[in-house]
Amino acid sequence: MEISAHPFFENISPQMAQPLVDASRIVTLRNKSIIFEEGDPADNLYLILRGQVAFQKRLPSGEWLTVSYSREGDYFGEIGVLTDDPRSLRATADGEIDLLVMPGNILVQYLGQMPGPVDDLLQSVIKHLHDTTRHYIQDMLHQERMAIVGRMTNTIIHDFKNPFCLISLSSQLILQKHPDEETARLCANIDNQVQRMLEMVSELSAFSRGKHTLKRSRFSLRELLDEFQDLNFPYFEDEQISIVMDLPEVELNADKAKLQRVFQNLIDNAMGAMSEEGGVIEINGQVDDEAKLLEVRVSDHGCGIPEEIRENFFEPFVTHGKSEGTGLGSAIARSIVEAHGGRIRFESEIGQGTTFFITLPTE
Repeated sequence: MEISAHPFFENISPQMAQPLVDASRIVTLRNKSIIFEEGDPADNLYLILRGQVAFQKRLPSGEWLTVSYSREGDYFGEIGVLTDDPRSLRATADGEIDLLVMPGNILVQYLGQMPGPVDDLLQSVIKHLHDTTRHYIQDMLHQERMAIVGRMTNTIIHDFKNPFCLISLSSQLILQKHPDEETARLCANIDNQVQRMLEMVSELSAFSRGKHTLKRSRFSLRELLDEFQDLNFPYFEDEQISIVMDLPEVELNADKAKLQRVFQNLIDNAMGAMSEEGGVIEINGQVDDEAKLLEVRVSDHGCGIPEEIRENFFEPFVTHGKSEGTGLGSAIARSIVEAHGGRIRFESEIGQGTTFFITLPTE
């Protein structure tokens, strides 16, 4: 955004705005850069020319809670400049941003000469207060939901142990009576699926606490997907849906079971997006040897992700068109990828399909 196009200058003539611009400076900040800390002097007004800024409050636990955001075309920092109070929140770059930094004393001098823009500044103060309150309420509701999920999963783990033990024992007894190769393969799959269900519930419990414990090991991407195929062989035998894999030879240092959970979610979503006639799901990837990064793409030619949920797609409890969906699968998938130091994103077009991009470090 050009400086002259910023809404802050909308009701200010170019001649009157120029001294403010001349006294200001443009800064570019990287993702997570701190603009100011809670308690810092309020000595500048900030106009966002590009990107998004997050405002955070330190909790008694020492963690930071994001309470609101400002985006391109907004400005912030005016409350402290006008009241001369220290900053009540920490401001950080949420992605790469461009800011116009205007000295507070210059702004105060200007307002003393030209009081017209004071109304706009007061409206901005009210907007920030509304946004902060709304975000705080949403966060409290989210924390309460996650606490319920945590309690529920702990109960599930406790109650499922005995049935799962009986299933595994029955599988071993079947194998003893029918020690042929096919029965051995099916019984091994039963045991693996039981273990997988326990791990899925444990992952849900970890997600509700906001952290994952990774059991890293070295394995190839091909090995990961081959095991995934063995565990999900009905998918690959479906006559209406074809899963095509074209993968590079690369090794990862990661938690294999958790990454399988990610692919499980993405392929489940892809199959759910297909029409009754079926279609093709493509899994391919490429390696950036210089950056030591792997990108895996999972593509379908289904109905696409609705516009109304794209912005919050990876947030907990966001779902659409699934009568039995919880809206947690994609959120857990993102948390697993980010716990590995990676990123996940998607591109989608209604009626054409969706492609998910998973980027993971190879070291």
